[in-house]
Amino acid sequence: MSSGVQKSKSVGLVSLFLLSLFVAMITTVPAVTAVNETSSGTITGTETWTGVMNLDGDLVVAGGAKLIINAGTTINVPADKNIRIQGSICAGDSSCGASQASTGSPIRFIWGTPPNDPTQTGRCNINGVFNPDLACGSGIYLDQTIDQSLTKMNHVTLDGAYGIPVDIDGQGTVKYGALIFDGASLSVTNPSFQDINTTNVLAFNGASPTLDGGTFVVGTDGQGYQGAAIQAYGAGAGLVVMQIKNSAFTGAETDCGTQGGGRSAVYLENSFVNMDTISVTQNSYGAFLRSSSGYLTNSTITTKCNAVDTNSHLSANDQDYTFVISNNVITPAEGAGITAYDGAIVVAEGNTISGSSEGSGFGIRSSYVTANNNIIGPIGGWNGLWIYGESDVSAENNTILNTAKEPILIGEYHHKDQGWNVPAPTKARGFFANNIISNNTGTCTSQYMYGGDFPCPAFHVYMSSATFMDNTVTSNIGDGFRIKGGIVNAQGNNIEVGEFGARVSLYDDNYGNKYGSIAYFSDNTYSNASQVYNVTESRVAVQSEFIPDPGAGEMYPVSLSWGGAECPFVTDECLQTPTTAEWPPHFMPLAMEVNQNATTFTYADLQNLDRSKIHIQNQNTAWGVQVEQGELVRYQVKADNSQVQDALVTIKDANGKPLYNMTTDPYGYTQWVTLPSNFHLDTNWNHVATDIGEDSCGDGVDNDGDTLRDGQDPDCQNGNREMPAYTVEAKKFGKGTTESDFTLTGMVDEVLSLTNIAPSVSVDQNDGTSFARTISITGSAFDGIEGPYFNDYDSISKQFGDIKRVEVQPHGSLDWYLATDTSGANGEVSMTNWPFKTWSFDWDMSNHFEEDVTFRVKSHDGLDESIVSTRVFKLNINPPIINLESPLDFSTHDGQEVLFSGTASDTYQGVQGSDIRDIWFSVTGPNNYSANYPANSGGGTSWADSWNFSSLPSGDYTFTVWASDSNYCHEVVGICTPDVVTITIDNDNRIPIIQVSEPLPMQTVRAAEDTIISGVARDNDGQVTRVEISVIDLASGIELNDAPDPITSFQPNGAWMTYWDTSKLIHDQQYEVNVRAYDGVDYSLTSTVRIVIDNPSDADNIAPTFNPDGWIDTVTIFCDERSSAFDRCGSGAEIDLLQFFNDSDGVGPQSSHMVFDIYDDPSTAIDDDYAFHIRITPEGKAIYNPMDSRYQISSEISDWSMQGVMFEGRDIYDSVVYSYQVNFIVRGVQFTAERVDSGSVSFDDSAVFQGTGLPNSQVKARLSNGDSLLNSTIVKADGTWRMEITSSQIGDDGSFQIYFAQDGQFIGKDDSNNIVLQSGEVSSGGIFDGWLGIVIAIIAIAILIGVGAFFFLEVEEYEEEDPEQIAAQQKEEDPYAWAKARAAEQAAGQLTPAPAPVPAAQPQHPGWIWDANSNQWVQDPNYQPNQPGNN
Repeated sequence: MSSGVQKSKSVGLVSLFLLSLFVAMITTVPAVTAVNETSSGTITGTETWTGVMNLDGDLVVAGGAKLIINAGTTINVPADKNIRIQGSICAGDSSCGASQASTGSPIRFIWGTPPNDPTQTGRCNINGVFNPDLACGSGIYLDQTIDQSLTKMNHVTLDGAYGIPVDIDGQGTVKYGALIFDGASLSVTNPSFQDINTTNVLAFNGASPTLDGGTFVVGTDGQGYQGAAIQAYGAGAGLVVMQIKNSAFTGAETDCGTQGGGRSAVYLENSFVNMDTISVTQNSYGAFLRSSSGYLTNSTITTKCNAVDTNSHLSANDQDYTFVISNNVITPAEGAGITAYDGAIVVAEGNTISGSSEGSGFGIRSSYVTANNNIIGPIGGWNGLWIYGESDVSAENNTILNTAKEPILIGEYHHKDQGWNVPAPTKARGFFANNIISNNTGTCTSQYMYGGDFPCPAFHVYMSSATFMDNTVTSNIGDGFRIKGGIVNAQGNNIEVGEFGARVSLYDDNYGNKYGSIAYFSDNTYSNASQVYNVTESRVAVQSEFIPDPGAGEMYPVSLSWGGAECPFVTDECLQTPTTAEWPPHFMPLAMEVNQNATTFTYADLQNLDRSKIHIQNQNTAWGVQVEQGELVRYQVKADNSQVQDALVTIKDANGKPLYNMTTDPYGYTQWVTLPSNFHLDTNWNHVATDIGEDSCGDGVDNDGDTLRDGQDPDCQNGNREMPAYTVEAKKFGKGTTESDFTLTGMVDEVLSLTNIAPSVSVDQNDGTSFARTISITGSAFDGIEGPYFNDYDSISKQFGDIKRVEVQPHGSLDWYLATDTSGANGEVSMTNWPFKTWSFDWDMSNHFEEDVTFRVKSHDGLDESIVSTRVFKLNINPPIINLESPLDFSTHDGQEVLFSGTASDTYQGVQGSDIRDIWFSVTGPNNYSANYPANSGGGTSWADSWNFSSLPSGDYTFTVWASDSNYCHEVVGICTPDVVTITIDNDNRIPIIQVSEPLPMQTVRAAEDTIISGVARDNDGQVTRVEISVIDLASGIELNDAPDPITSFQPNGAWMTYWDTSKLIHDQQYEVNVRAYDGVDYSLTSTVRIVIDNPSDADNIAPTFNPDGWIDTVTIFCDERSSAFDRCGSGAEIDLLQFFNDSDGVGPQSSHMVFDIYDDPSTAIDDDYAFHIRITPEGKAIYNPMDSRYQISSEISDWSMQGVMFEGRDIYDSVVYSYQVNFIVRGVQFTAERVDSGSVSFDDSAVFQGTGLPNSQVKARLSNGDSLLNSTIVKADGTWRMEITSSQIGDDGSFQIYFAQDGQFIGKDDSNNIVLQSGEVSSGGIFDGWLGIVIAIIAIAILIGVGAFFFLEVEEYEEEDPEQIAAQQKEEDPYAWAKARAAEQAAGQLTPAPAPVPAAQPQHPGWIWDANSNQWVQDPNYQPNQPGNN
């Protein structure tokens, strides 16, 4: 169906009734209160119907209007007309204003009979429905807009209504209903339906009506439009559920199956419905639930076919819902009592199920079912419980009697038999306990699996897993257990059998795959067994049982066989573990392992059995059968001397093969299990393993792990035997592990004590960290072994526990306080996160005095605590105090510098000495001069600093001076109290200015007799008379005596030049060249240039060079302040040195021409550790990432910056060249988001957000409801981002809460931020609203009249028009149809992704183009819609 036709959910109310409903809207409006007045059109006030009311057309009860119908009223309605309730209807209920109806005085809606004219078609014969019936469209429609408090219906009868067609999902799915609930939820008591063609009640769109005491009939239409008596689609899924109570259903008993045409009494889809005390009789089917859940209780379901069908289950709001079937009497004549198919979740309790002449009591396929306390039987067709597919079933305390086939069958074994249409086996699992099975006398058959007929066993397990505990079986003519390729745990069962107690065999698919069974039997009792255990190519363990003597001609109570050739010499004969091992039976102690080349029978504590009663049948291999005589073994697991429940205990043989996997009970005990102590083979082929040498010294196996076997082992000499060795492991997450080896010499009943690895804790802040008044510490903790971890399993295995709490003992306290878990792990351990991976703790010490404070931290894992981590912090309460001693206020100064000096004090008295960090100066002076700087000498209790004013104009300068400490007044005065002084500067004679042009700082100068030194000297208020040069050998600190003579000759522009003999200077030595100018009065400031002399042994060597083109003097690295991850700084910064350094005479690859290093300036200590933090790769790339090592020095991100970094490149002749300086500035950045505009989001006005974040990280905007992605962007290199959110992204009118996410951080989600966008225009209200509504109504009426005219003119040709052509034409005539459709999808909660960018020349939507800058669709200003006739 085209989108043009889908303008509403209801085809019946839009496509069917365009003309009739809207003509009714423009009829004369009745009075506010009327009686039996409106026979068609619209009721807008309150109207009462009494007696007989004859309608002559469709009727609408408008929103806000009310229709009251008194008891005994009869409403006659034309055959194809309907009543739509938008306001309220009060029918036969005194609580809402009508007289009370009753059985004797009901309200009857009677629809007339349409004309019998085969040449006419009804109003439903339109596109999308195509129903020609002349009565189609009749019924009552309750809209979601009804006033539920005023709407009630009591003793209402609908007679002769055909039903109204409704498109229930907007996708062309048309359903019919005589009484329709469209999102409406009200109480309808004692409704009655007669002669309804389609469906009595149709509920959809979240409707949750209560139907109490009704009489319903299945649809009677003879043209295939009949439906269930009640149909619900998406009903009852809210806080109020749909209810059907005390109601009776009848219908017709047609043939079963898809060809029979039968309908269910109740059909539910995606709904939640409570059905209580209902009766279904004389119908083919009872209730059918598809993707639905709810309750069916206290009811009687008597059908011909299946009584209760379930398919899948209701899932909503991340929750799976169960269908509960309780206390019902279910009697299908032919079909199944209860079916659960394809993901159904069912709980069935207290039901009585019988009949099923062609079905089973329960039919379960790939579903989850709990069946308790039911009576199942007699079943005339098949099984009591028929289970196949990937099902997980639990059945307890049931009585299953008189079944035609197996009472319990798990796994469908007929899949290879001809004529059977059943799936191949898959894993399945069942738990069956305390059930009573009786009168199992049927005959089962499978030509492929068993060669034909066989007496049905009580329990049949085929390629599945099952646990049978404490069941009782009587009057059973077949096997107790028949297990083929299955895994079974059977304990405590009392079974009467007609053949074998347990017949255990393999499944061979004849494609080279043989699956041996695994079975564990303990404390079972068998009676009348001809043979107790018959085992073929499988693994069986039996213990603690009485083995009765054989009967019915059998000679041995136990028979073991291997039917094939020897594995591994014939690989197709090797046994495999059954595929259902992925779902092992509940409480199964045996490990999921088989012996690939032998039938294995392990036993212990068996009465009336010795090895002489065990028959062995081998073929082609002496190893094919192994009899393992064992001892009983049990363990109790403890941790810290307390019993541990649910600990995993694994027992392995000497070769490491798992034999048992067990979990402990509430007292810490495992089950008693049988562990082999001796191994027997029939080596002489006499069918028993009792002869000399047929024990562990002749089994060909190294049983004790000493690498010696049989006669090679000294244990087998002098009449002894090889004693088996085993390993037992026990573990419980959070409790610990243990492992030990032992030799089995008798029964074992011992305690295993778990050993726990203590947890660890760390504190991020180092000793000496200073805190202002509040101690805020963070850290991390882990349990067990520290990472890194490779995956979630590795993390769980190594930690094997989790941190329960982190405790902190503050300074001076005897108590410990809990830290806050900031990991967000929610108790789960994964590769990247776990509880208390990060934690925080704040402690207010504002009332304390300044000193060193000690905090202790420890972590607990529930058993042990970590080593206490101790930190000594600096507590900072008060800011420092400054005392400025000189210069004096209003003093005058000339020359070049002023010396500031004084003292500073701080109340801190800790071991770290003075807490004076810096002395700060803020200066203002003439010509808007200002400066803010710290003293070069740093802070201290006594301080001094010089201020050079040589280049400044004369005048008054005001200095604000203050001291800062670790926490207070850094860069700004803040809460500190400064000293303020004003001084006068007399700077009439300005000092000269000197500049050195050559050599450059840190230039490598080739030694020569004529090395040039040049520069420029000027004097702004006079003339430079000379320039003086001195040279210092930095290695010795001695000034050279052969420096150039003073320069007295200058160019007009002040340029000067001289030669210097450097030929005798030492290679690779640093020299400092100091140059100053003199103007006859004052010297200039000294200009200092450091150089490196290149005086190699090979005078022809060409020194490396440095090319500064493209060199960046400052590189900024952003680090996420809120992250503790190792990539919080991204990948750091990288400089490719080979782009700037070059050795023209280097040999080989360029990367081998030079050796790069970090230059360490000997005159300062600030760069001494730079080489420890910057990596230089063999490819010549310098990489600095603060998270490699620098972060360990300080927690302050700003301290990670490194300034004045220089690199050096040295060739093979030791000639070196230096780079320019580069500053690595590390800035902390936080993930932030703010809206920069305001107002609601509309079609042409987007919401604009901006913020900061880690560069190159992705920022995503999502809806809080549903977590749908709205938009995303990448943080730019400067740490900022910007994003627009349009109305098309968030949806139609309404409020939408959103949040932003970056690298696991959130804004607007689980925090105090509340980001809400209002979409659409907000009504301004006022007097114009009423006039606007009138104008819109007039325009709407005019349009609708036109539509009606079009309908009359075109209706005869409508069927012949091509729907796709109509849709294309509508899209051309409305270029924004795509946007409207998308808005409708979003309004229904079906958000679609933003459209991908497409070239503007090929738009997907006419009238719109893609704007790559704003990342959204915008209107095309050049768009011209196609005109009719241009197609």
